[in-house]
Amino acid sequence: VTDVHPKQLDLPWECKHPGTALRFDDRGRLICATSNGPINILQISPASKTDSSGGTSCQVSLDHIFKEHLMDWSASSHHFPVVCLDLSSDGTWFAAGRFSSGKGAVHVFTLSTNEDGRYRHWWSLPKMDAPTTCIKFLGGEIVESSLAVGCSNNEFYIYNLGRRSLSHWSNDMGLPLLKSLPKELTSRSEPVARIVSNSATPQRFILGSHGYFCAVDLDQPVPERSSMFPPDHLRAKRLQLIKEDDATMFCPPPGKKSKSNHARETSTNFTICLRYSEILFQDFIAENEMVIVEQPWMSILEELPDALARRVYGS
Repeated sequence: VTDVHPKQLDLPWECKHPGTALRFDDRGRLICATSNGPINILQISPASKTDSSGGTSCQVSLDHIFKEHLMDWSASSHHFPVVCLDLSSDGTWFAAGRFSSGKGAVHVFTLSTNEDGRYRHWWSLPKMDAPTTCIKFLGGEIVESSLAVGCSNNEFYIYNLGRRSLSHWSNDMGLPLLKSLPKELTSRSEPVARIVSNSATPQRFILGSHGYFCAVDLDQPVPERSSMFPPDHLRAKRLQLIKEDDATMFCPPPGKKSKSNHARETSTNFTICLRYSEILFQDFIAENEMVIVEQPWMSILEELPDALARRVYGS
């Protein structure tokens, strides 16, 4: 394991505002969203001189400031700073998500990929039905880049960046998407906190939260009910009881099942994994290689000191 030696960088005076989200690209640039609204593109390059610790010092220069996403702000509504940033795999796009009057506000920008290129505010996505919780670029070098946006009510939308519109998948699912997704996903109290994708399978991605994650395949039909893994998990059994209660309240007349309905019922798409809990981090670090970091509550309780006093009731 390589030792990490953090260094404090001297920023230009225009950038000396608290940062709310940071993201590096593979060209030595740091995308920094600030608390007052603007998004700074900083170029970090090694300097010729060394610092006092004997290491190589770095020089920071301001390449660009994005302010276009602030132009639709109204003085009568309350706005929050950018809380999530994401970069496309080819380095040509980046997206920023923030809250705005209880609705999600997501903006897409283009990055300069050569000396003659220029920065540009590409698109302001339409307002969502619920606040935005996470954003993720899908696709890559082979598949056209698209943007997935997760919301606090556990629905998600996929946008085609080239057409500046919803993708064919989202349009086929209908609006609002919440009605077309499995109830096991939309009824959960834990909102989707992250979207992770595997570069080897760009048509698949994972919706992650703190206590579960859901595997999505855009090439497979969306089932009416999601499968649970492991099926004998305590939380899966609780949900099964809810299913049985719903089935007794509404029992449709028996009829002949079509092949499409049978495929939806037997599909493993939107399978929800309950094996992990209190997930702090989840992402792919290489093709077909994912890392999950969890911190169970019992490990937190074990670190707490003994109680100063215990009150016994009913004695």
